[in-house]
Amino acid sequence: MQIKFLVIMLMVTVHLFAVSQKSVEFYVKRHIEKKMHSKVDKIETLSSYQIGGTNGWRVYFLVLDLKVKMGNVYRNRTLYQVVYNKGKKIAFSLKDKKGNDYSKVLKPHVPLSAYNDSHLLVGNKDARHKILVVSDPFCPFCQKIVPKLIESVERHPKTFALYYYHLPLVRIHPASDVTTKAMHIFQKRGNLKALKECYHLLVSEREKNPQVILDAIKRKTGITLTQKEINSKEIKETMAFDKAMKKRLMVTGTPTIFIDGIWDPSRSAYKKLIPKHTENSIESEEKGFFASLFN
Repeated sequence: MQIKFLVIMLMVTVHLFAVSQKSVEFYVKRHIEKKMHSKVDKIETLSSYQIGGTNGWRVYFLVLDLKVKMGNVYRNRTLYQVVYNKGKKIAFSLKDKKGNDYSKVLKPHVPLSAYNDSHLLVGNKDARHKILVVSDPFCPFCQKIVPKLIESVERHPKTFALYYYHLPLVRIHPASDVTTKAMHIFQKRGNLKALKECYHLLVSEREKNPQVILDAIKRKTGITLTQKEINSKEIKETMAFDKAMKKRLMVTGTPTIFIDGIWDPSRSAYKKLIPKHTENSIESEEKGFFASLFN
């Protein structure tokens, strides 16, 4: 495959045929400090792996803690950066022969810390495959895909463990803020039915009045939640954890699905792992919809 790349630095040591992770971090740190005129307090590699079909290029997903000068004050900021390495070359941009940047089609692998009991929605944690989903209940694609994903895992708990993370896209779906907080409560209670019903509330996605949204949740689920409950310290902490994981995985939209730690842009690859003798009817029913997504 023909590769286009923008090389920002070259290792000049003649005996060096490959760059170590520490070397990549060192040169990126130096480049960012020079470019942004900011001090990098810490740099860490979140994930790294070789990119298939690129003849040896490797991707690094990095996180940097910076001190950025704003006026006369230095403020702490976090920067997530994607870089590439092959041999002695380090690049910030890498494109395929069609001109597509790999940063748009690659994501970090899921860390083991993401697979915790509090985010295990359904399935067996010792199952053969782990699925992680990041979702917004008012996202139209989530409404089509995620409930069916949950139901598939329910039918195959020995095959899958489903870990659920919330990403309310409040700029386009203001109502997702309160709804997501309610879903956190249902998730903690183990009320899967109520959580799934939050994908089909009879309320505008633009609604901002918390009580209007809570009333819609009550009508749909029969469960009364108060504003005090959804704004508790515990809910705020769990929302913050989900937001941090979203940044850690460089998720920008919903639904985002990872299977066994690897991003699945098709959002449907889990179906290939389902025992076929029990899923033929379901696959037939959904074939038209999923085919339409990628045509």
